[in-house]
Amino acid sequence: MNKIYIILLLILITSCGNQTELKNQIDQIQTQNDSLKSELKKYENKYVFDQVKIKHYPIKGSQVKKGTKYYGEFIFVPVVREDIVMFGTERDESKQGYEINNPITLKTKKGDFGAYRFEIDIVNDTTDLLFKPIIKNKLSLQHLNAGFSGSMFIDKLIVD
Repeated sequence: MNKIYIILLLILITSCGNQTELKNQIDQIQTQNDSLKSELKKYENKYVFDQVKIKHYPIKGSQVKKGTKYYGEFIFVPVVREDIVMFGTERDESKQGYEINNPITLKTKKGDFGAYRFEIDIVNDTTDLLFKPIIKNKLSLQHLNAGFSGSMFIDKLIVD
């Protein structure tokens, strides 16, 4: 009978050791979890983009023909409602750097998802399209998106 008590006592002692080890592991995992949660909390309301998409294309069946009106969209994603795009067809040679002569302010409308619509009259054989995104969102300006603010993107239309 004593042997049974000794065996039971040994089982109890070894199982208590396992519980202590398991408790330590649980505490360690909980600490790691809390640390990860605090790191993720920093990014809750932030825009995080691994890419920025920039594209210009014609809309409404537009063709590049002299004497016609051309309709297009300039897509700039990430899109934030406060951001605008300055648009024009001529560079301002009187100013240093890349500035647009008599720029038009393009804004997105709800549901456009970064599409800035514009229209121009085709009067020459070639027409430059100058786009200059202006980032106004404070959060975007604190991150990599700020590098796109004020950058000039140029496309060229050539009459068919």
